[in-house]
Amino acid sequence: MKPDLIVVGGGIVGCSAAAFAAERGASVLLVEATEIGAGASGRNSGSVQYPFDPVLAELHVRTLEIYRGLAGSGFDFPAQPAGLLLLTDDLADARDRADALMGEAPHLAPRAVTGSDLADAEPMLAADLSAILLQTGYPIPPEAATRAMAERAAAARADVRIGVGVAAVGGDGRGVTLRDGTRLDGGAVLVAAGPWTPALVDPSGAWQLLRPTHGVTLQVQLASPPRHVLEEGVVHTINRPVEESDPGSDLESTFSMVSVGGTSTIGSTFLPSALDPTTVAPILLGRAARFVPALGDGVIVRARVCIRPQSVDGRPFVGAWPGADRLFVCVGHGPWGISTGPATAAMAVDAILGEGRAIPADLSATR
Repeated sequence: MKPDLIVVGGGIVGCSAAAFAAERGASVLLVEATEIGAGASGRNSGSVQYPFDPVLAELHVRTLEIYRGLAGSGFDFPAQPAGLLLLTDDLADARDRADALMGEAPHLAPRAVTGSDLADAEPMLAADLSAILLQTGYPIPPEAATRAMAERAAAARADVRIGVGVAAVGGDGRGVTLRDGTRLDGGAVLVAAGPWTPALVDPSGAWQLLRPTHGVTLQVQLASPPRHVLEEGVVHTINRPVEESDPGSDLESTFSMVSVGGTSTIGSTFLPSALDPTTVAPILLGRAARFVPALGDGVIVRARVCIRPQSVDGRPFVGAWPGADRLFVCVGHGPWGISTGPATAAMAVDAILGEGRAIPADLSATR
């Protein structure tokens, strides 16, 4: 019997969508080519945090509710935020930005901290830094949320198949063709395949509103890791071209550090194409030591690479694909998938099942 919904992709969005649809009585088949959380969903920094975009803010709030609802399932979501420190060497700028953020997101209680106050809050930081402290940032192991949602989908009797790659999606959205040539029919198809989505929904290559952004993160172990989530400014949400001939000078990266269970994840790069992580790793660690000097002697336990599905405006594409009555997409979260993906998946499921409010224009797949 064909399923009501075929979900393509085992990241945070695909697993969440499979769980929500199955819990509402739909028969669901999720197919994943490699493993659950194989891409950015399993290799993120591990911080669920406010996305600094009012269009995404509601999705973030709803995602927090979803994660809290997983309590007791083996997924340990923090009861309170660890706090996010946005680091800068310009105290005046920190104060100005804190004032601006107070107007935009007062619930984050932004305030500028410096000197002994910052040293008391985070002794490992370089002495000449200032910061904006925000009440956000929930550290979790990078792959934890995706695995928890996959388990929730399976518990709701979704059929989760690993090692099943999709070669093509039917133009009407009522089935997929696997890489081995097998045809699977369904009532609808949701493509949540991250940066591989455009090739499936638009083989012509005409859709250029989603671009791959390559990320490298490092995992290190410190005796006394920072308590807060640390970040240099605000994470980039738009792809930016870089010169790759000299990665030492032109490597597009932003320092971030998220610590969970004795392991700290250091990030990250934002590149239009892949670089060898063995080349990138010492550069990232050297830049990170500017903010946390102890990292200068840090030993890299693991270097992880991923490709983020980055929309050109920093917001995901959600809903029906133009010209296909039962083909849907949910993709383009960039660095915010772990922080907004589950709520976006719920929105997509509402559209597939013909329930819920209309998808906002700023998130529509047809924009």
